[in-house]
Amino acid sequence: MTARRRRAAPPGLRARVPARSRVTVRRTDAPLLRSATVSAALRQSRTALSHIEGELEALLAALRDPAARVDAAAADRLRGATVAAGDALASLRALARR
Repeated sequence: MTARRRRAAPPGLRARVPARSRVTVRRTDAPLLRSATVSAALRQSRTALSHIEGELEALLAALRDPAARVDAAAADRLRGATVAAGDALASLRALARR
């Protein structure tokens, strides 16, 4: 098999990149503030999901131990952690749509 080579385009037909293309021009409408907002939202969602994980681990530990009693407020804490995680993920979805 022989290797095929692409023919070079004639010099007059090559696409030229403008001196100030979109790649080289800094946009003022997308400052670094957005990246700080995204990182804060990611940090908040990670914390909320870790909180849910901790609550679930505590419940599972109580359920596995036959001598242990499940805390009456455990369900409320888990419900609150779930709401907080839902809010954090909703804020991430809102940032993704922008």
